[in-house]
Amino acid sequence: MHTRRNLPPLNAIRSFEAVARHEHLGDAASELNVSHSALSQQVKRLEEWFQIELFSREGGRLTLNPTGEKLLGGYSKALAMIEETTGELSAEEDQKNLVIQCEPAFFNKCLIEHMPALRKAAGDTIIDIVTTRSLPRHFPDDVDIVIHFSFPPDWKDVKTKALVEVHGFPACSPELLKRHPDIKKPADILEMPLLHGDDRGSWTLWLNKYADANSSSCANTYYDDFSMTTRAAVMGEGALIADELLCADELRRGDLVPLFDDTIHEVSYSMISSRPKIKKRKVRKLYDTISRRLAGLAEFTGGRVTTVRH
Repeated sequence: MHTRRNLPPLNAIRSFEAVARHEHLGDAASELNVSHSALSQQVKRLEEWFQIELFSREGGRLTLNPTGEKLLGGYSKALAMIEETTGELSAEEDQKNLVIQCEPAFFNKCLIEHMPALRKAAGDTIIDIVTTRSLPRHFPDDVDIVIHFSFPPDWKDVKTKALVEVHGFPACSPELLKRHPDIKKPADILEMPLLHGDDRGSWTLWLNKYADANSSSCANTYYDDFSMTTRAAVMGEGALIADELLCADELRRGDLVPLFDDTIHEVSYSMISSRPKIKKRKVRKLYDTISRRLAGLAEFTGGRVTTVRH
């Protein structure tokens, strides 16, 4: 059973707070759009409720006494919280769009299949998808949720959910492997043309770790979108650092074949929202839905692959 709150009338509280803040009946009456007499009656009603005077009345002037000053501090904070909560709800009801900013390759390979569930979670609210490879210095005001592998250090007051760790390994098309049949050890990969994604550092990491070499002497091609890197590799243009998350379809079909099962850590994908935004019911529901739908991605963490040859 709920206990009834022992509180004075809200109108009396609002009236007292305005008069106490302005210390002037006229200014307070203008703010609340009421008459002087109505305002005076509400203040008097609060004093009668407490059975104590809250103002000193001298020469027609109202001055807060110590009891009134104590009450003003608490009531001002309470009314500010009510105003803030009301504003958040009003803004949420007015929100017509929910914006997800996502790294392109991740959206195409991992998120797009869950869009029906996300639309259901959003209800009548439109979902806008923005795919970008780079992020601004501060959390974007016009975005509700960001999914990416790199977050600027200046992003403050945010909520982050780790999604998946991605580990990469060398792979190429079967056709390219036929043209380079002598790939027996990691250093032999230097004979192949190498394809790089937008991070541009994966091949360097892998070659440094397993072949004590770098890619500077190779025929290198750089792409600013990993989906283009993958497409070029399938077409036999070169070898890439693949992974079982973003290259799952190509590996399953045999369009790409692993060369070695030695892996490097490439990126860590996370989902992030600003704390003020996550307080909104619609944003929170979408955030939680994405988290549940992508929970299975953890199975890719640290996974090893089966090589075709090495």
